[in-house]
Amino acid sequence: MPWWGWLALGAGLLGAEIAVQTEFWLALVGAAALTMGLVLPLIVDPRVWVQWIAFAMLAVAYNALFRRRLHEKLVGRAPGLSPELVGESGTALEAIAPGATGSVELRGSTWQARNVGTAALAARAPVQVAGVKGILLEVR
Repeated sequence: MPWWGWLALGAGLLGAEIAVQTEFWLALVGAAALTMGLVLPLIVDPRVWVQWIAFAMLAVAYNALFRRRLHEKLVGRAPGLSPELVGESGTALEAIAPGATGSVELRGSTWQARNVGTAALAARAPVQVAGVKGILLEVR
């Protein structure tokens, strides 16, 4: 494939990422195609199969090395899923028995929480976040 074909493929994949929102998978494959388009003029008469293998290796490497960091930097993490909530105080919206789940209010939002303490939590009782498991808070 000529160098301009790789640039066109890369531009098309970047456009597809904007239209489809694949969480940067297509963007990084497009970046690999753009890299091929920029490097190809420096190589003397490369075979087509070598180009495709190099493109595949670049696409896999870019996704493995950069996708997660790029996604977190540009999109961010889902709110409340980080350990920064540990130690925060909230309010139980209903009675929650030890080991049971229920609703709590924290930072102005309603969350599902599991009572990891040994005592039952009464409705409107203050709670403290002891841990975060996925989107479930562990409270006492």
